[in-house]
Amino acid sequence: MHINLIYKDEQRSASPVSLWLMARVAMGVVLFLIAFWIFTFTVGYRSLKFQAESMDREWNRTEPQYKVAMQVRNELSDRMDTLKSLQGWRDARVAWGTQLDSLGSIVPAVIQLTDIRVSQTVLVVSNNIPGRVFEVKYSGRTGAAQSEVNVVQFLEGFKTKPFSQFVQSATLPPGAFRQDPMVKNDRIFEIVCIYCPRMME
Repeated sequence: MHINLIYKDEQRSASPVSLWLMARVAMGVVLFLIAFWIFTFTVGYRSLKFQAESMDREWNRTEPQYKVAMQVRNELSDRMDTLKSLQGWRDARVAWGTQLDSLGSIVPAVIQLTDIRVSQTVLVVSNNIPGRVFEVKYSGRTGAAQSEVNVVQFLEGFKTKPFSQFVQSATLPPGAFRQDPMVKNDRIFEIVCIYCPRMME
């Protein structure tokens, strides 16, 4: 027969660490982690706030310069577009002064030019880029003697420089070489030159 003379509140645990102590340690660890998280959050928040305020001050300092730079950039872009358009029109034209100056080198002495007419057509040549195509009609007269040879010599002159790099074709249309109704011994003619398309890029 065994009689226990120890009250329950006087009983001691066999473990060297009591449950109460473990609970206190666990509570302390939790409180430390919470405090550490709050400290880390506070430091990070202050750092981000300082960076934001610093960036705001920097932006306030540079904003006027940025606006001026953007205005200059937009004006430069507009002027570049205008310059590009002007260059396109310049490249699309023909230096008629040079053409007329060079005309004397291919016109035989026995040919007299009586009229020069220039017309142009604007066409979409390729890739939706417009181009100017010029047509020049040269009218003239020559003496009956070797008149055909003289006109052919003039016609062949458009195959030489500086005309060859601009003129796509030079033809004598049917019926354009005929007797002069005013002077029976002369022949009148008309040569049509089609210039290469000049792109307006």
